[in-house]
This record gives sequence, C-alpha cells and structure tokens, in this order.
Amino acid sequence: MKSLSKEQLASLLNAARAHSERDWLMILVAYNHGLRASEVVTLTSANIRDGFITVKRLKGSRSTTHRLFESERDALTRLAAEKATGERLFPITRQHFWYLVQKHGKAAGIPKHLCHPHIAKHSIAMHSIHQAGIENVRTFLGHVSIASTGCYLKVDDDAASAAICAAILA
Repeated sequence: MKSLSKEQLASLLNAARAHSERDWLMILVAYNHGLRASEVVTLTSANIRDGFITVKRLKGSRSTTHRLFESERDALTRLAAEKATGERLFPITRQHFWYLVQKHGKAAGIPKHLCHPHIAKHSIAMHSIHQAGIENVRTFLGHVSIASTGCYLKVDDDAASAAICAAILA
C-alpha cells in the first residue's frame, strides 16, 4: 500500500500551512482521522463536540467518534464555533480538495502518484498498524471487514528486504 513517510507528511502539511490555515487543517484532519476527501468536505460544526469528532463514514464503513488530537484541537474547535450549526467547516468540493493536495504536494516535492487526499488515510493506517494492531486500526477507520484493513499489513519487496537485512544485522 502506498503511503507518505512521516517526513513527506510533515512537508505536505508545512506546504499547505504556508499557503492556508484551512488547507493545512483539512489535510491534518484527513490524516489524523483517516478520512476520505468526501468525509472531510462534508464535516459540519455539529461533527465537533466536547473535544471529539464524529464522522458518518462512506462506502459502507461504520461511523466513528474520535478524540481530537492536540495538533488540531484548537483550530478545529475554533472553526466549528465560528460556523452555524450544520454549516460545513470546509465548504469546497472533494475535487477541489484533491487539487489542493496535488498543489501542496508538488510544492513539498512529493511524487505525483502520492498526491491525492486518500493518501492521508493510507498513511495513518500504515504509520499505526504495527504498533496499534490491526483490530484497533480497523475500528478507528470504521472498516466493517478486517480484510479492508489487512491491505495495510502488506509490504513490497524493498520493504521486506530492508526489514530482513535489519533483523540479520541486529
């Protein structure tokens, strides 16, 4: 599964923030909560309550409620407070969000094939699955089937070779 390294994610977020606080926050929320582009752009002030975000996930996934991360808490809570109940936090289309990720990814020097909003969901899953465990990641992402989450356990030949070499040298 293709994902951003933690360094690439930081570069993407920095490039977005240099341009717009809104763009940075959208990408950060997509990563922190493993959201699809459509899920990010349909968030409303009602989704943010008492330090939590509740997301009605799409494509047959279960709805999830997560604590807000420290990195997003103040900005997201402030934005939700500024909006009327039910008003969208990020009133843009998912296509425009796609464009913004491509734009900021290019500015950050990230390969084009990694510059799409869904890479945030892939990245949080890849960054957390080994430490948090597959069942926790499945629940966090709202997956109904463990098979949907299992794709994040797969590695390519380069990663497998590097891991075996590191194990042998340890």
